[in-house]
Amino acid sequence: MVVNTPNFGIPKRLWKELVIYSQIDNKSVWAELNKNQLNLLSTQLTSSIFKVNGKSTFKEEFVTAGGIDLKEINFKTFESKIHNNLFFAGEILNIDAITGGYNFQNAWTGGYVASKSISGIV
Repeated sequence: MVVNTPNFGIPKRLWKELVIYSQIDNKSVWAELNKNQLNLLSTQLTSSIFKVNGKSTFKEEFVTAGGIDLKEINFKTFESKIHNNLFFAGEILNIDAITGGYNFQNAWTGGYVASKSISGIV
């Protein structure tokens, strides 16, 4: 069923809403979709606008997790241990936790250290 097969790495709950807004029945399978339904789904995927009106008590505001493995980063420079002259900082790193604002500090500090390393000041 279309509703049960999220594509493109889209979270299941978001996929379900996109399918509903595309006027596709919850019991429809891919082979049954007509051109109009596929076009509506394509439009939902490429042109949807979402308004964020706060965060929930269920931590639903967290939309990403994971990232570059910390074992692959030299934290003295924030340079990749695998690819020379490639630097990472902030949300791209695999630092997941309820941080209460410390994720900002992590991003700022990592960005500062990486920029100093890139400029050769370190």
